[in-house]
Amino acid sequence: MSNHASEALIKEKKTSLVDVESKTKTFLSPIDIITIAYCAWIIIYMIIGIFVGRAEQPAIHLPRFISIITAVLLMAWLERNYASVMNPKLLHFLQFIRSIYPVLLFTYFYTSLHSVCRILCPEWLDPFFSHIDYKIFGYYPSMVWGQKYDNWFAQEFFHFAYFCYYPMIAGLPTYLYFKNKEGFKELIFNLTFVFYFCYFFYSLVPVVGGRYFPEGYQLAHSYRYGFFTRLMAFIYNHSGHWGGAFPSSHIAITIVLTIAGLKYVRKWGYVFCVIAFFLSISTVYCHYHWFIDAVAGIITGIAGYFVANWIRQKLEKEPK
Repeated sequence: MSNHASEALIKEKKTSLVDVESKTKTFLSPIDIITIAYCAWIIIYMIIGIFVGRAEQPAIHLPRFISIITAVLLMAWLERNYASVMNPKLLHFLQFIRSIYPVLLFTYFYTSLHSVCRILCPEWLDPFFSHIDYKIFGYYPSMVWGQKYDNWFAQEFFHFAYFCYYPMIAGLPTYLYFKNKEGFKELIFNLTFVFYFCYFFYSLVPVVGGRYFPEGYQLAHSYRYGFFTRLMAFIYNHSGHWGGAFPSSHIAITIVLTIAGLKYVRKWGYVFCVIAFFLSISTVYCHYHWFIDAVAGIITGIAGYFVANWIRQKLEKEPK
């Protein structure tokens, strides 16, 4: 058999395998399903908000959420029906986008919550949540800690701990993508699930956190001390969303990353444990959250990780 014929036969076999695999896979991935479910919830809730006069900028956000659902379905349809004839590099790119696209949407989903977060409860619920803190401590930790222990080192240390969230959420998924594809797949789904749970809760329960008090707002947005304190002030001064504090997604996601780190990259996990501890304190110290937000964030992160694993296993069952 000539080399040309052999190559043609190998190519034909690969095409057949791709075709069979694409036909046996479920049409929607677990990430597709929970993304569509979240977008559908926001669409329905926003429409309700329009009728009661409490949705903000629905003309902007409704088309965007509908477009996201359409794009998710289109990508699934393309892979299902054209995987066997698609250029391998293009197919690989499509599969990559389908595996990480929620990460590209997290920021928009968070900032868009202003359009729906006061439909059910038109007033901020911070007086209730801050009162819980006061009942526990006899004072407001989010107002006191950052001022009682106010010096250059403490401010920089806790703002650095808070900032560590960003390299953590970028670093571990990137590492797992190249080193452990199954771990990457699990982590992205778990992050997505926990984010969506937090966003769902934010849409119903409007809480600002420590910045609800004018003094807390001023402290959190002031350019002072060193690099990390100023960097976080810059980030919050340029953040368009107001609310989304209970539970703390910052802590919940850090917990998810820490558990995944302990499972897949043990040394990273140990470092993440230390960061998670100080980051949890920093959310209150830096005036971003009520103490009860932090507690809820820890519970959400731990429970969310294992619930997400269970849901993913259910959704990944092969079709009969």
